[in-house]
Amino acid sequence: MGNQHMGPNAQGTSYHVAGHQDNGRQGDALEVYFECITTCSLDDGACVTRCVEELREQP
Repeated sequence: MGNQHMGPNAQGTSYHVAGHQDNGRQGDALEVYFECITTCSLDDGACVTRCVEELREQP
């Protein structure tokens, strides 16, 4: 029951945003960020932090 909110990337694997940024639009970076955080458990701060860090690394 506690894992029902966990997506495939919530087990410690990194969600990669590379490849989704080919056109360089900031809106795409935000879309990928939101896709990333929806894979995180509601109480998994480390997962959300990884998503934020990957968003910050985008040009």
